Amino acid sequence: MADQIIARSKKIVKKKKPTWFWLFWGLISILLVGGIWLFNDATGPVKIKDNVSKISKSDATFDVSLNKKQINALVAHYLNDTDNSGYTFKIGDDVMMYGSAKLLGQKFNFGMALDAKLTPNGNIVMQAKSLAIGNLSLPIKTVMSYVRSSYDAPEYVTIVPKKKQIFIDMSKLPTTQGIKFKAKVINIKADQFVFQGGLANEKK
Repeated sequence: MADQIIARSKKIVKKKKPTWFWLFWGLISILLVGGIWLFNDATGPVKIKDNVSKISKSDATFDVSLNKKQINALVAHYLNDTDNSGYTFKIGDDVMMYGSAKLLGQKFNFGMALDAKLTPNGNIVMQAKSLAIGNLSLPIKTVMSYVRSSYDAPEYVTIVPKKKQIFIDMSKLPTTQGIKFKAKVINIKADQFVFQGGLANEKK
């Protein structure tokens, strides 16, 4: 009698799991692997190269001086009007980036203040220094990682979460009527922005 009970118990133990059980855990595994892959892709190393703008050395070079109002108009044209998933940039006392993100299914809005500096070759690096995100407390690197993964940035914009930077490569900015530009002066406090323009040097 005892042997029969043991045999029945073994049959119950060996009973196959229902199909939904394996489908459920398979889906969970796919979501976990996908989440890890997206996180690594968003926070992985990014190489930034301070490229030289392809401007021909000639008497045709010229300087263009702009103020904040004019810069904001250009930003609206080159950045805010692209498919940027709701991210906008505006220059006031600082460079401000506004947008929204989702965390654990909850949507929240944020504003990020950045400092803008020139590179030796006339490109622009914006360094994040503060973040306003309602009642939440999130690291700047985390928000920038989300932005990098969701923002369809133009090829001349590179987001580097690890360094809390946004890099603008002026050498990759679209050529306007055969003219290329590079930055010469970026002084937000003095409301002074100077760019050098010149004929695009198409030689490789």
